[in-house]
Amino acid sequence: TTRQAGGFGGKRSRRCFLDRFIGIEDNKFDPLMKAVTGHHGTPPEEDLSSYTDPQLGAACIATAQAYSIDAAHLLLTSDIDLTAVHDRCIAITSWALAGLTTLADWIGSNQRWFEYVEPRRSLTQYWKEIAVPQALNAVAAAALETKRISTTVSYGNFFELQAHERFTPSPMQRKAQDVPLVDGPGLYLIEDMTGSGKTEAALMLAHRLMAAGEADGLFFALPTQATANAMYERLEKAYEKLFEKQEKPSLILAHSARDLSEKFTASRFTASILDGFAAAGETYDASASDSDMTASAHCAAWIADDRRLAFLADVGAGTVDQALLAILPSRHQALRLAGLMRRVLILDEIHAYDAYMQKEIESLLTFHRALGGSAILLSATLPYDMKLRLCETYSGSLAMCPSETAASEDARYPLATIASASGTETFHTKPRNESVREVPVKFLSTPEEGMERVRAASKAGLAVLYIRNTVNDAIKTFESLSGDIERLSLFHARFAFCDRLRQERRTVETFGKRSKHDDRRSQVLIATQVVEQSLDLDFDLIVSDLAPIDLLIQRAGRLWRHEREKRPGECELLVVTPNPINEPGEAWLKALLPGTAAVYQDHARLWLTAKVLQQKGSIRSPDDLRTLIESVYGADAENEIPESLMGSFFDFQGQQGADRGLGNMNTLSLSAGYSRDGGLWGNDERTPTRLGEETTTFRIARLEDGQLRPWAANRENSNMDEQHLWRLSEVSLGRHLADGDFVPPAFSAQEKKIRENWGKWQDDKKLLMLCESETSGVWSGNVLRGQELREAAYSRSAGFIIG
Repeated sequence: TTRQAGGFGGKRSRRCFLDRFIGIEDNKFDPLMKAVTGHHGTPPEEDLSSYTDPQLGAACIATAQAYSIDAAHLLLTSDIDLTAVHDRCIAITSWALAGLTTLADWIGSNQRWFEYVEPRRSLTQYWKEIAVPQALNAVAAAALETKRISTTVSYGNFFELQAHERFTPSPMQRKAQDVPLVDGPGLYLIEDMTGSGKTEAALMLAHRLMAAGEADGLFFALPTQATANAMYERLEKAYEKLFEKQEKPSLILAHSARDLSEKFTASRFTASILDGFAAAGETYDASASDSDMTASAHCAAWIADDRRLAFLADVGAGTVDQALLAILPSRHQALRLAGLMRRVLILDEIHAYDAYMQKEIESLLTFHRALGGSAILLSATLPYDMKLRLCETYSGSLAMCPSETAASEDARYPLATIASASGTETFHTKPRNESVREVPVKFLSTPEEGMERVRAASKAGLAVLYIRNTVNDAIKTFESLSGDIERLSLFHARFAFCDRLRQERRTVETFGKRSKHDDRRSQVLIATQVVEQSLDLDFDLIVSDLAPIDLLIQRAGRLWRHEREKRPGECELLVVTPNPINEPGEAWLKALLPGTAAVYQDHARLWLTAKVLQQKGSIRSPDDLRTLIESVYGADAENEIPESLMGSFFDFQGQQGADRGLGNMNTLSLSAGYSRDGGLWGNDERTPTRLGEETTTFRIARLEDGQLRPWAANRENSNMDEQHLWRLSEVSLGRHLADGDFVPPAFSAQEKKIRENWGKWQDDKKLLMLCESETSGVWSGNVLRGQELREAAYSRSAGFIIG
């Protein structure tokens, strides 16, 4: 109604409509006008009077105004003094209204749910007899009805317990079960050790918020696709317990490669069956046998069809990027925002993001709180300054004293913090008994010494992890050890997607909680940072390149993680690092670990990390965790940095400030309301959620019998369509390695035919042609970097190698 009254006839007609039915000046409600007229994904142009009388004609204008009057008499029935509404409330409401209008437009435009009707009835008759009944059916068919929340949930519902097993909640989990909830939206921050059960504590807290009417569902936002996949599988086993038995809540996986997840595609298949019942007007039988309904997770097909609709599912897991798109000038961001506002937003590994993403997350929390949403943040190694910013952002005021509080109450660990409009409160808990331990830390002087320790540990029967900070270093280490260690594997991000999924499954099976002694014995994994967060892995010995203290604590959390009957060797973390001497020199790190120096550019923080670990000699959990973190990131840590490394420190600080400034510039302004103020509106690909080097995505094709076939095409995937196989054959490389493909002219016709089936949204993908080489299992080809032709090789065991 507002669109037709405001868009048709220019500002004169808008003022006439607003004065006639609302009785106020028209510009007060401009954000709401833009929210309604911008339902195709972006706000309208600033001048809403772009359509003028001569363009439309008197007949069109008269018809629109007549309809507006009829609709207003039908819908504007309550006496509300809109003149008293504060401008900020109007601005905030406009974001939710924009999402709601888009959603209503999408559902209402579906001819399956709303068939065309002859205009023989009055508007009132049509509304009561057709529109409302059909809308109720459409909302049900789209699985958008609010589900009833279960009255009780126990921690046993969140685990796959054997018949003889009993679960005892940790102190933090018990705190999540009984801590008083704030009145209205709140920020709940849980700081506890790795492996302490923070995920289950968050689920319990989220259920309590849902049961209290503060939310209708939840969404887990994680740093990577791998961690999102793992969380999705964990939720799959527990999410239905959050709702009443009769309900069929939807569960969704939200990231760009979710269609490659077998678990998620299985849920979509089941959802298609459910959606088919709804379309045919049939009733779904909740008592159907397993033979009729094989997937364990139900996700409405209408929701699963589009990532923009991810937050309309009752429960979800995905990368944090999908949530951040709600506060960037990204097409249909308001739909994401409106879906998220009734979800408990759970941000895992909140410490793991750079300055740009931290600023985005702060903006997301600002929007979420303003729209009435509660959030739960999880971390094992959160620096105090970062925690302070997050609490201040959410509460809207100075939530904590940065000096005395940090030195006293907030120095305790584990700690639960609740921030709301009324202030901040902290709750100290005891640690889980199994988490109290001391991990000795010993330094190694070279990577070669690290490899020697790995060889010896493997011979002694230990399950070993060696973390290198770059893919190239990991591959070189793997090649160096491959002749000496039989049970050796490699895990990094430079594998084709099908091989990365296989490596991930194998890693969890070999080193996960339920792995057996014989499966683990003498197994060695060479890996990059892909294993340091969220994956539940357990090793007897860990060797690691030097990394910032919070990451080393995360890595140490994979050491002796679970109780085992047989545990060979000693529990210790071996760190390859230069000696943190008092006058190290500018090349202190680069001389020994050039790859690490390139990845972690704040060499001063790395020196502080090595210095505090040298002084402590161990990582004591939980007693030393606060001290270790603040010794590197605290306000006083800067005073300890050697003069030779201050240049690195200031350079990095300056870059962080610039990144935060860019994040502030790119994110939307809550107070501006739904408008074009705040950036260039475009699609998801043009709106960055992360900074970093641009990448090139290659699709690997292997040459067999003169034909180019997707790398993923094998006996195991024989039932997949070719489009899916090409997606599974993708691998991404930094532009500094390769930015173009090279296909010999003899195969250009095949390449053209292959690309024709990829679709217009995949034009940026490059085709990498590989031929089998003389070396067993290795395939070779060529890529381009600019005009330079570079040799490339690939194998299922080592991944992608350039040069």
